[in-house]
Amino acid sequence: MSTTTGLGSGSERDCLRTLLSKQLVPAVLLVVFGAIILHSAAGLDFDAIFTAVRDIGPLQWGVAVIGAAVSFWAIGRMDVIAHRLLDTGVPARVAQLSGIASVATAQLTGFGLLTGTLARWRVLPEVSLWKAAHITGVVSAIFMISLGVLAATMVLAVGPDLPLARPLAIAGLLVFAALVASSVWRPRGLLRFRLPPLKAQVSLLAYAALDTAAAALTLYVLIPQALLPEPALFYTIFLLALGAGLLGTTPGGVGPFEMMFILCLPQLPEAPMLAAIMGYRLIYFALPALLATGVLIAGPALARAAETPGKTPGTRALPALRPAGTRPGQPVATTALSFNAPRAEAGLMRQGEFDLLYDAFDRPVSLVASAGQSLIMLSDPIGTDHCPGDALDRLHTVARHRFLTPCLYKCSARTATMARRAGWNVVQVAREARVHPDRFDLNAPACRQLRRQLRKAETAGVTVAEAGPRPPLQEMRDVARDWAAHRGAARGFSMGRFDAEYVSAQRVWLARHQGRLVGFVTFHEGWRERTLDLMCHRATAPAGSMHMLIARAIETAAAEHCPSLSLAAVPALSDNMRLPACLAARIDRSTGAAGLGRFKSAFAPRWEPLYLAAPGPLGLTLAGLDLVDRITRPRAAAQPLPDLQPNS
Repeated sequence: MSTTTGLGSGSERDCLRTLLSKQLVPAVLLVVFGAIILHSAAGLDFDAIFTAVRDIGPLQWGVAVIGAAVSFWAIGRMDVIAHRLLDTGVPARVAQLSGIASVATAQLTGFGLLTGTLARWRVLPEVSLWKAAHITGVVSAIFMISLGVLAATMVLAVGPDLPLARPLAIAGLLVFAALVASSVWRPRGLLRFRLPPLKAQVSLLAYAALDTAAAALTLYVLIPQALLPEPALFYTIFLLALGAGLLGTTPGGVGPFEMMFILCLPQLPEAPMLAAIMGYRLIYFALPALLATGVLIAGPALARAAETPGKTPGTRALPALRPAGTRPGQPVATTALSFNAPRAEAGLMRQGEFDLLYDAFDRPVSLVASAGQSLIMLSDPIGTDHCPGDALDRLHTVARHRFLTPCLYKCSARTATMARRAGWNVVQVAREARVHPDRFDLNAPACRQLRRQLRKAETAGVTVAEAGPRPPLQEMRDVARDWAAHRGAARGFSMGRFDAEYVSAQRVWLARHQGRLVGFVTFHEGWRERTLDLMCHRATAPAGSMHMLIARAIETAAAEHCPSLSLAAVPALSDNMRLPACLAARIDRSTGAAGLGRFKSAFAPRWEPLYLAAPGPLGLTLAGLDLVDRITRPRAAAQPLPDLQPNS
């Protein structure tokens, strides 16, 4: 709903009431500090203060104006980053304009959460009041954290010598270090929260430093030259005063801001100091507020005028990311897209952990997922119109826009070669077992282990059959739970998880022993191949049950003239990183690589290497951590199944 229509919806009225309810504490603080200011003003020599203001020269005013302009430019850039992190779709120029207008309004009027939200809501016609409040809250939190880090660093470096200043500074930096560490590897309690990537944190901290340094310069140059303190000490005190003013929530920080300067610089005469602060408020508060008033009056019209000109309707400046399930006509369109993809593994898009990357013409390019510091592209492009080089370019563009590092996971040798030519670091992380059903020969010498396992299953009385269009979901769920319990934990991301809707769109084979379901396998199905996905069995399943399931799936694929069947990948990271034998063995045990390799080798497959690629060694390392996190701690929970009859 456009802001020009007023508070027309109940949701927006609720949001406004919530914002107003949060202004009680700021209102009380305003009354308290107002009383203190009135009491203190009685002892001030206003004639001396105004005389000191008149003594400020034109050059000082000019430099102060430049400092204020640079500061507000940096403030606007922080808003741009916040909009990119929140994926609002607001153009950068409009986001910067709304951020400048919001801060200019809020710092003059006080009650920053309320007035900043209303200012953003006025300038951004496509943003709801709730979304404007969210943006304001995020920007405020980002700035306060950045301000705290800068102030703590400067206090430890140059002082001032205030009670508890150094212990509080150390504590603040430790908290920030914990936040940075949590961005790399989040504790389980923070998994559902989106933390800014490290690149975004560095950019935000840099802009906050530029903003506060330029604002401090605005005040610094207005102080008489003979009274100027050391620049580093002055900047530190300015940060502390700015923080006190923001916490006090008074208009312009009046009261706490002045008190901090007087407390930390007692050697400076009050009149020149207060005169400089008066000039600072005129340039840094009154002038921007006047300009912001014009922006707010123009409102959405000015925001539309600030959008990048020459943009053709229907095109995008950036490739788009959308959840894989939000296609028109879903789930039919999603199933059709995955079926027609070059790799059947594209069926993972139904699991809910991936987005689809689209090009400027709204054609799907690849499956991607944001994970920690990385934007991970799974396998090769799914769009037949895109070569690996095009997909890499679009992935890199979107990743840069979101402050993430692009990453390829389980890509083929062809795609890995393109990444290496682009300067990326590439390492083999897996081997994919592939069988040609029409040439598969159970009697071949290489399949003797498979024949032995099949005889064991036949002797035990195991029977295998395809499930058909209505698989026994209740029984399969019980088997999947038993499998996860004796395996230790369920995996996710590039490894399927049991879900009723997800499994119902796959080819399923069932193994029964004495009428009881003891195991099952599922396959993604594409027009040119099938790929093994879920493979679950009970701990009591007779030996050879899983071998029999795969063998029957291969026989069916041969009868239906399927050209290729993939038994999925086996981790091979320890084989390609020259790790110590003890560490390599531990990785193999944790990933199950050795057991999976022996199992799939029984089918005499052709092994194809799969690669992990990212720009630079650091990007490759962080991508590896992000993948381990997403695979071992999957975000998308399987949907709960209702109690079903065994054959329903």
